Amino acid sequence: MKTFKVITKWKGYTEVIVQAENSELAIVCVDVGDYDCNNEVSTGNGLDCGYEDEEIISVEEIKENEDDD
Repeated sequence: MKTFKVITKWKGYTEVIVQAENSELAIVCVDVGDYDCNNEVSTGNGLDCGYEDEEIISVEEIKENEDDD
């Protein structure tokens, strides 16, 4: 059995709940990933919208070690 990484893209949005002193710092927290991923929902995983216009953009095999062919 081989392992593959499949990369997709889709149109959607994400809602992230963060704690910050002001809205500018809230933006910084999201930009740098300083938030609990359990407080994040997107149109693909919980906002009842699905993955609009999702398409696969690449597929690459992941080699476990140099001897895999």
